[in-house]
Parts: sequence; structure tokens; C-alpha cells
Amino acid sequence: MVILALALWGALNYLQRPRYTPELRGHQIAQRLGCFGCHGPGGTGGVPNPGSDEKEIPAWDGGTAMMYVNSVDEVREWILDGHPERLAEEHEHEHGPRDLPIAMPAFREVISERELDDLVAYYRAVARYPGIPDSVRAGYRVASAHGCFGCHGVGGLVGMPNPRSFKGYIPPWRGEDFSDLVRGEAELRAWIRDGAIERLESNPAARWFTGRQIVHMPAYRDLLTDEELEQVIAYIQWLNEEGS
Repeated sequence: MVILALALWGALNYLQRPRYTPELRGHQIAQRLGCFGCHGPGGTGGVPNPGSDEKEIPAWDGGTAMMYVNSVDEVREWILDGHPERLAEEHEHEHGPRDLPIAMPAFREVISERELDDLVAYYRAVARYPGIPDSVRAGYRVASAHGCFGCHGVGGLVGMPNPRSFKGYIPPWRGEDFSDLVRGEAELRAWIRDGAIERLESNPAARWFTGRQIVHMPAYRDLLTDEELEQVIAYIQWLNEEGS
């Protein structure tokens, strides 16, 4: 009986282990490296940097950041070396006669290749780089206007903690944990419209978790038009196609 109990306990812990997406891992790495101390909460708001041309450290989601980033490869160079090769001469000048109070550090010695990939994935989510296709941009705007990204993270790609839920967090809109909760378009519609799906509500074990979790999925049946619902679904489907 003891062995059986331990086996069941181990199986439950395995099933409850979150399977994070690159973007969510990248968010955690950015927190660990202190990126948000300079680039603002979640990378969405810079802090003052007197002496620099813009007077602040740029956020990752604004036009100022794009002035210094021409490609994804340059994002990697900024993280690894504190500047891209293209701006090496300017970087040396700025850190010579006119030192800036806050300079971009180089993380080459403290970050692995896997961590770098994840951090770049999170940056891309915040910066929306490259841009969202026009065919699904309306869905992004509808989701943003209805507060979806408050729980599912920037662009629906990060999520947030949710105590007493089965995985302990609200998953982003792609990845293995999302696929466990949303099996097909019909369930996606039910989640958005009703805040729940029959497959889980009819299962006593699943309902125990969904009933106890602190944050509950809201029902948007009376808040979204049919057109807006289709637009949000199209955006979520695009995210999953892009991430596959």
C-alpha cells in the first residue's frame, strides 16, 4: 500500500509539472538576469538614463527599441555582447568620453544557448517582432481590449500563476499544457464563450481543481460579437501554427 501510494503521488506530481513554452521560460530568465530592472516590468517600460539620446532605457515593445534592432540576430548580439557588431564603434564611443549612467551589460558568460533562445523568444513576444500578420491582427486587438493578456501574458504567450489550479498557472495560448486544456476548435469556442468545457466539468477529479483554483476563466458569450470571437480564434490558431 505504501509503495502504491508513493507511485500515485509520483505520478500526480509528474502530471502537475508545468510544461513551459520558450516564451515563458524566457520571461523567467529575464527576471533572473535582472532585465526588468532596466527595461521595466515585463520589458514594457524603460527607466531614466540621463546622458543617453532618448533619456531612458528603451522598452522592448516600443519604436525606440526598434531603432537599435535590425534583426533577431542583433537581439542575440545585444544580449551576449551588450551591443550588436553593427553598432560596435558607436558603443565604444558612448562608453569612452561620455559614459552613460546605465550601460547594456554583456551576458555571454552567464547564459547558455538554450537560455538565449528562450530569452529571444520572450523578447519577440513583447516586441511583436516580426510583426503580427494583418490577417490575424484584429484578433490580437480584440484579445487585448478584453483583458485576455492580463492572464495569458503578453500576446497570449506567457501566462501567470494560478494557485490551486492543476498546473499552478494559467497557460499561454500554445504549448503542451494549452493542448491538454483545449482539444480542438469546439473546445476553444466553449472556453471563450462559457469559461469552461464539458470534458472537464463532467470529470469529478478535474472539476475539483477547476472549482478550487483562484483565478477562473471568464465567460465572454455576452461580451464578444460573433465576428470578434472568430477573430480571436484565428489569432490563437495562428500562434499555434507559428509555434509548431
